[in-house]
Amino acid sequence: MNPVLSICIVFAIMLAGIRLRWNLALSILAGSFVLALFFGLSPLAWLKAVPAALLTEEAFILCTIIAVILAFSALYSATGQSEGFMRAIRGQVRSRSLLLVFFPALIGLLPMPGGAIFSAPMVESAASELRISRTDQTLINYWFRHLWELAWPLYPGIILASSLAAMPVTRIVGIMWAGPIISFAIGWVCILRPALRNAPALPPTPQSQRARTDWIGAVPLATAIVGAIGGEWICAALWPERPMEYGVIAALICASAVSLGLARTQWQAVLREARRDNTMTLLGVIAAVFIFKEVLHQGDVVQALAQTMSGDRALVALSVGLPFLVGFVSGITIAFVGATFPLLFGLAQSMNEPQLIPAILSLGLYSGYAGIMASPMHICYLMTCKYFHQDPGHILPRILVPGLLLIPAGLVSYVLLQP
Repeated sequence: MNPVLSICIVFAIMLAGIRLRWNLALSILAGSFVLALFFGLSPLAWLKAVPAALLTEEAFILCTIIAVILAFSALYSATGQSEGFMRAIRGQVRSRSLLLVFFPALIGLLPMPGGAIFSAPMVESAASELRISRTDQTLINYWFRHLWELAWPLYPGIILASSLAAMPVTRIVGIMWAGPIISFAIGWVCILRPALRNAPALPPTPQSQRARTDWIGAVPLATAIVGAIGGEWICAALWPERPMEYGVIAALICASAVSLGLARTQWQAVLREARRDNTMTLLGVIAAVFIFKEVLHQGDVVQALAQTMSGDRALVALSVGLPFLVGFVSGITIAFVGATFPLLFGLAQSMNEPQLIPAILSLGLYSGYAGIMASPMHICYLMTCKYFHQDPGHILPRILVPGLLLIPAGLVSYVLLQP
C-alpha cells in the first residue's frame, strides 16, 4: 500500500476513536498498532516497541517537564498569583488582541513541550470579558503559544538544525527571523480577527480594582522564563553531553518553590487545590505519543515516504513534502528535523550544490512547522483541546488552513535565499 495512503488511514482511525469518545491515549495506541501492521511490524514487534519508547531519557525528560509544568500551573493558579498578574496586565492593556495573545506568546519563550497547558487558564481569563467561544480560545492559545518556534534560539529543533547544517544558531536565527512575524500575521487573519469580530470593547479597569501587589504574580513567571533560558545555557556549557531540558526542569521547580513561598501561610489550602489536576491522564497521552514515534522509527516510515517522493521530483518538493509529512505524523519538531534534514542536506551535497543548504533548511523548517501545527499528534494541541473540553477532530480543520499557509512563506524564503 502507498505509504501516504497508509498514514491517512491511520490518522482516520485515531480521529474516529476520538470522535467515538475513546480514551485519547487509547486512540493513539490503536493508531500506532495499525501503523505497525501497515509497515511490516508484527504484533510482537509492536509490544517490544513499548518499552523501547518509554524507557528512554527523552521520555523521562518530557514526562518530568509535563508533570512539573502542571504542578507549577496548579500552584500559580491556586495561590491567586495568576489572577493577580492578569489583573495587573489588564489594567495596562486596552487592546483586545494584545490581551489575548500576550500570555501565550510570553509562555512561548519557555522552550518546553506542553507549555500551552500553562497559558490556557490565562487565555480563558482574558477571554471572559470578550465573549470568545471556547473553540476560539483553544485556537488562540495553541497558535500563539508557538509564535517563536521558527526563530527562538533555545528551541531544541533550532539547535538540532544548527548541528545538522553545521552553521551557528545565530545564522539560523538570521535566516528565520521573519518566521514569528509571518506566524503572527497568519494567526491574526485566520484565528484572532474572526474571534474578535463580535467581541465587545474592553471597558477600562476601575482604579479600585488595581493593586500594586498584583504585580507580585510576575515573579514566579519571570523565575520560570529567565531560569529556563539561563538553565539551558548553563547545561550546554557545563554538561554538553546531557539534554539541556534539565535546566528547564530545574527552573520550573524553582518557580514552583517561589510561587509556594509567596503564598506564605496558605500552603495547606494551596497544595490541596493544586492536587486537583489530570496529570496521569496527560502523561498517558504522552506515553502513547512516544510509542507512536517509536513505531515510526522501527517501521522506517520516513524512508518509505522518501522513496515514494523520490525519482523525478525536484529537491524543493522533497524539502516541502518530507518535513511536512513527518511533522504532521509525529507532531514533534525534533522528529522532522532529525529524520529529514540529514537526507535533504545529503541530497544537496550529492548534487554538488551545498550552497542550497541554507535555503533548504529554511524551507524545511517552514514546512515541518506547518506539519506539526496542523498535526493532531501535537502534544500542545491535545493538551489545549483537553483543557477547553474540545474535540480535537472537530477543531482540526480550523487549524489546517493557517498551518498550510506557512508553506508558501517557506517557498518565498527559499527563493530569496538562493545564492
